[in-house]
Amino acid sequence: MPELHAAIVTPLNANQQFDAPAMATLMRHLEARGLDGVVPCGTTGEGPSFSVSERLAIISTCVQQRGKLGIIAGTGCQSLADTIALTSAALAAGADAALVLPPFFYKQSGEAGVIAWYRQLCDALPLGSKIILYHIPPMTGVAITPAIIDALMQSHPSYIYGIKDSGVNAAHTAMLVANYPTLKIYTGNAPILAQAINDGATGSILAIANIAPQALRQLTDNPSRADIQAQVASVDGYVRKVGAVATIKAILNQAGVAVGLPLAPQLAHPDGAQAYAEFQAIGEYTG
Repeated sequence: MPELHAAIVTPLNANQQFDAPAMATLMRHLEARGLDGVVPCGTTGEGPSFSVSERLAIISTCVQQRGKLGIIAGTGCQSLADTIALTSAALAAGADAALVLPPFFYKQSGEAGVIAWYRQLCDALPLGSKIILYHIPPMTGVAITPAIIDALMQSHPSYIYGIKDSGVNAAHTAMLVANYPTLKIYTGNAPILAQAINDGATGSILAIANIAPQALRQLTDNPSRADIQAQVASVDGYVRKVGAVATIKAILNQAGVAVGLPLAPQLAHPDGAQAYAEFQAIGEYTG
């Protein structure tokens, strides 16, 4: 069956520090609602806002509290040294794979620079390490192009495990599925989830799986449900109006799953009660 993973939010306490017991509670909440895994310290988990040591503590807690959940650790940093250190430590701690952003600040070296960066990462990791390339050009401005994938598959085929496609083009996801049958292809785009599953994607890694896990489980298992796909798309569109992290955290807090507020520079949702009410009004499949 196709996989469903939450791009899990990072619970924080009143002092804006990682709240490990709250993370354990959130993971049990999601596991009980049918998820296959979680991805800590990704975009929704505010990974780039934490230090390397903080991210490792978050990832290690998820591994310790995993139950039956798979763990894909978000480990990409702008520093190659930090990425190597965090990826090595996360995999050693027991994460199943690492989701790694491309370097995106210095862009003048183009695809060749990205290829060289990922190759150095792979060279520094133990044999058998699993890397999922993170294609999210709306955030990074750097695409994981076929030229990059082909080069890495030629030089480090045993390390490149999959791709998370968080672009906005369903045809791009279908192309990845067709062209790279040995790789795990995950969509990060909830509005095209049913199409991605029908096209043969491995599954999904989704922000709204934090708040609509049951709807996403139903749709993942039965992608013919156009009614659920429409509501999933509505939820995804709704949380992005103010900001996905702020809105998802507000909804979870209002639902009694305490996760605190976002870290700077992201701002808290201005009205959590309103966000929760509007979320509930979207339809019967949410929650």
